[in-house]
Amino acid sequence: MSAASLELASTPARQPVVLVSTIGLELMLSVEALLRGRLPLAVYALSFWHYLLYGLAFCIGAVPLRELKRDALATKAVALTALGIAYLGAPVDAVSVTVVGGGFLLNALGARSLGPDRTYYGRELAALPLRRVTSFPYSWMSHPMLVGNMAAFAGTLLNADFRRRWWPLASAHVGLNLGLLLMEQSVTPRLRAQLRGLAASAVAVALRAPIATAIFVAAAGAASSSALGWAGSQTPSPGDLVVSAVVGAGIAGNAALAFFCYSPPAPAQRGRRPMP
Repeated sequence: MSAASLELASTPARQPVVLVSTIGLELMLSVEALLRGRLPLAVYALSFWHYLLYGLAFCIGAVPLRELKRDALATKAVALTALGIAYLGAPVDAVSVTVVGGGFLLNALGARSLGPDRTYYGRELAALPLRRVTSFPYSWMSHPMLVGNMAAFAGTLLNADFRRRWWPLASAHVGLNLGLLLMEQSVTPRLRAQLRGLAASAVAVALRAPIATAIFVAAAGAASSSALGWAGSQTPSPGDLVVSAVVGAGIAGNAALAFFCYSPPAPAQRGRRPMP
């Protein structure tokens, strides 16, 4: 077991900062969607957080396995609920339902074969011993979970009514699962160590001026979201732009918080996490 893995395994349990922050953001977006009839905003904003957590955990490798499992399970459940609300709002298409069900079944069978720890990058985060899995569906393919996910999300597009309104949502899920597959193929232990060092340096720079960092992140998120809101509406009202700015600031802030919590401590802060 590597020194980094030993350090992670011995890290005391921390408060679920990322999970609480994400749930708070999701509740805010859900309430806003109900009050203003903006379901697409809520669905898109709730659908992709688990991919960010997977990427940070695998590429940096500085979060304890139990924390990734806790955070990822919760955020993925919210994402699938958001997808279900959108998908079940369209008329039933038997072919689409069959493909979606088959894809998620393949994913579930792959997870069962790996076990929960290896499913959530236990080898990278907890130095689990190398083990070749040959049971079905790994006897057929090397990445059944991600392939199953891509098939399921692509299957939703076979429903013409769903596709007409939500094709960017399903396409983004397919693309992000493909991105995870490429990530798992390309990020080596050496590259992960380099990325871990870069993340620690970024945390150190941000902590030198935490207030300025927070303002910059919030402003960047607000500006980006307002610009998208302006581009997506011919005549956006000032209220719509304000709401877009608040949502963008919240999303950017939550993403930054996830990065801090999933990164190693700043070099000058070793032994004392800056986050609770």
